[in-house]
Amino acid sequence: MHGTVESFDATRIHYDLYDAPTRSLVLVVPGFWRFRRHPSMVTLATLLNDNGYRVAVVDVRGHGDSEGTYGFNLNERYDVYAVAKELLSRLPIDTITLIGLSYGGAIAVSTAARHPDLPVGSLMLISPVADFSMIMPRINPFTIHKHIAWGQALHRPRFDWRLKRSAKLRAIDDIHDVHAPICLIHVKNDWLIGHSHSEALYEAANEPKELHVIDMPGNYHADRIFSVAGPEVEPMMLGFLAKYGVTSKKLS
Repeated sequence: MHGTVESFDATRIHYDLYDAPTRSLVLVVPGFWRFRRHPSMVTLATLLNDNGYRVAVVDVRGHGDSEGTYGFNLNERYDVYAVAKELLSRLPIDTITLIGLSYGGAIAVSTAARHPDLPVGSLMLISPVADFSMIMPRINPFTIHKHIAWGQALHRPRFDWRLKRSAKLRAIDDIHDVHAPICLIHVKNDWLIGHSHSEALYEAANEPKELHVIDMPGNYHADRIFSVAGPEVEPMMLGFLAKYGVTSKKLS
């Protein structure tokens, strides 16, 4: 089911809902250059939906069909908030889990921290960004083709080219104000966002919290780990959702 909503500044935001008869919502925030109908996002949403979860995937500003310009965690939290409030008004939802991938992880943290009226029950952060200044890609010209698909060029996001100088929120600061269980999953020596980001977020986060640094070849980032390490990662994700009150049970 496709929906649209206006963000705080009238920017039109698009999202897809994979509905299920539960009282909880898993709201997925993709990373930079990912949009809600990217195959990896569809696969993740379908996996969760097949396990009984109500899932929404959002195109934050500058991505997919949504309007606006991406600011690397400046105003994107308002987009996630708008989608969450829209679904809360329409559906019997008691709790929300935010799943953020890569820069979507930073956005998920800032959403939970700066919008305490949302019933955020837990956060799952996959290869999250703690701070833009900490990003130091480890580019290997012989393996880069395993990480970046040329087809991504067909879906270029609109973003602020003043990357280093533009204003941004820092997840490492905002995570202090998140009071919900947090699970962090990161591949050791991730080629784009080093696992030190998850370690820093883990140290700054409130309890209860979990950190899983997966030691595996390939240095894969964010959603790519589901295609190369699904049997290891999927139980972590589903186990965390079940542990902290996200229900996939049908409404009576």
